[in-house]
Amino acid sequence: MTRLVLLGFIFWSACGWAAGPHDLLATYAAQAREAEPGFSGFSAERGRAFYFAQHRVDDGSQLSCASCHHDDPRKETFAHDDEIPCRACHGGFNRWPNGVLRMSRQILAFAPSENPERFTSEAKVEKWFGFNCTYLLDRDCTPQEKGDLITWLLEYSK
Repeated sequence: MTRLVLLGFIFWSACGWAAGPHDLLATYAAQAREAEPGFSGFSAERGRAFYFAQHRVDDGSQLSCASCHHDDPRKETFAHDDEIPCRACHGGFNRWPNGVLRMSRQILAFAPSENPERFTSEAKVEKWFGFNCTYLLDRDCTPQEKGDLITWLLEYSK
């Protein structure tokens, strides 16, 4: 029985599943300590600043996380049926940075309080951080940035 439980845990871990955002925060904290020995924790203030920071993208426009996810991350985005301009999420490219053709879709609420599935799959979280960070920053987000953003979203959700 012990072996079965152990095998189940190994499979669960290998698939990139996390029990929730706090598990991801622990992972990002370990990564941040490794990258920056002076790491002193995550900050909701930095997370909020990161979310609203404007970045110049390929088509020359200035966008932020809020450009696609709303100023209020508890709101859902409905492609082409929202106040968000199409160019904010589509940019000036025919394919997303991950090679997928552009498509209309719904973006569920970013805040875990409104979307309990948010930040529960490490694989999904990494996929979308990879996509969005590449689009906005033209680089990967650091573990510090990811942890700060999740910290702010958790506090914002209260």
